[in-house]
Amino acid sequence: MPSPMNLFGGFVYGSTRNGNGSGLVHEEELAVRSKGSSPTANSVLFVDDEASILKMRRAVFEALGYSVHTAISGQEALQVLELYPVDAVVLDYLMPGMDGEETARCIRKLRSDIPIILSSGCLTVPERVLEIVTAAVEKAGRPEVLIEALEQQLHPLLNPAC
Repeated sequence: MPSPMNLFGGFVYGSTRNGNGSGLVHEEELAVRSKGSSPTANSVLFVDDEASILKMRRAVFEALGYSVHTAISGQEALQVLELYPVDAVVLDYLMPGMDGEETARCIRKLRSDIPIILSSGCLTVPERVLEIVTAAVEKAGRPEVLIEALEQQLHPLLNPAC
């Protein structure tokens, strides 16, 4: 069995599994990007079993110009993906029923090309999970970290590696 990977290691904060940069951004850069380059027409699906997290993320990302879909479970996420065009998925790991790993695997079967960002409160997740997702961020981290990770996946040319 593969050993779990610590999310506080190199994979956190939006770094991609392909090594396209650290994902860290200066706060000034993020403020300019948030005000001046709204990602209109990008649609993101947030999947989390905590309704308060979904509500907060909807407010933040709609204010940034994203079209936001939410799902309270993995099964609901798959239904949303079949009904709506979605450009990226932000996925919790620990959920009752279908967990984040199973959900990510099903999403990959439907849309192998879609960016999946794991957003977890777990300090460690199995390495096999990190191999299916595009990036991972700490769930309790600052919102700017998730914003940057998502923008990196959706707009890679605007976010050159440092």
